[in-house]
Amino acid sequence: MIDSSVLVAGLIESHEFNGLAQPLVDSATESRLPGMVIAETWAVLRRAPWNFAAAAVQSVLEPWLDEEHVVATPASAYVAAIVEGRRLNIGGNIHDFLIAYTCASAGLPLTTLDRRQAAIAREIPGLSVTLLLSGRTGSGAAG
Repeated sequence: MIDSSVLVAGLIESHEFNGLAQPLVDSATESRLPGMVIAETWAVLRRAPWNFAAAAVQSVLEPWLDEEHVVATPASAYVAAIVEGRRLNIGGNIHDFLIAYTCASAGLPLTTLDRRQAAIAREIPGLSVTLLLSGRTGSGAAG
């Protein structure tokens, strides 16, 4: 699964990481994405510096706009985020934890361009994480 950092970069031709992300976005059009990734991508594309019109954002997100392609975040993710938040020092990055936990719960790997996201995600047991910036992969810690 790709996160919003990959989805945004893959959708924006002028993005500095478009070349890394676009092939993953193109291949993800038949894949499932966490609903939070879709919502976060909407928010990013609607604000500066891109300020895309709502219709344009809806159009680029179209491949994932049905329930079959949206992975819901389980309620247990919110509990885990609060319980583990202090230990992981997630602060304002709680959405990163929730996306990673959603992937782990669905048994799907996570691919990101965000180093913070990768660090948080690697703390979730059993989650395979790929950070595109370095090409590193790994699984979450046991326990």
